[in-house]
Amino acid sequence: MDEAERRAQLEALYVAHARAVLLYARRRTDHATAADVLSEVFVVASRRLDEVPADSLPWLLACARRVLWHQQRAERRRFKLVERLRANTPRTALAVDLPDDALARAFAMLSDRDREVLLLTAWEGLATEQAARVFGCSPQAFRVRAHRARKRLASALAAVEAPLTPLTMEACND
Repeated sequence: MDEAERRAQLEALYVAHARAVLLYARRRTDHATAADVLSEVFVVASRRLDEVPADSLPWLLACARRVLWHQQRAERRRFKLVERLRANTPRTALAVDLPDDALARAFAMLSDRDREVLLLTAWEGLATEQAARVFGCSPQAFRVRAHRARKRLASALAAVEAPLTPLTMEACND
């Protein structure tokens, strides 16, 4: 394939899926970082254009997922560095804004992996087969992960919504 054909193929890929990749990233991070993720995904796609399958959206979303993971890992490292630097200085109280919505609180209690499983199917609207490709597993394995993630979400939601009764308060005091 010559350079003009590669460029046309990449442009067609971008036109077809850039919006979906950007929205995927925006639901997981801020707008500026999402734009960076989009750029990085298509840089990878341009380098690996021969490896992009015909059903390219799951491949692109898997790439975006990895780019986000690498950025989050770098952010965790930066955070740990800042914490080490602050170790000798007085600590100030950090304000944490948690939404009052029970579902959002329960969703936040899930692992990153469970949240990603649920978001790929419910929010991104991917079929099980497509979501499995994003995760790099078989459709059956993804179904199991999705089932378990839904069960954990239901348990977390029950825990968030469960009011403290005198019995549970006594158990907490023991």
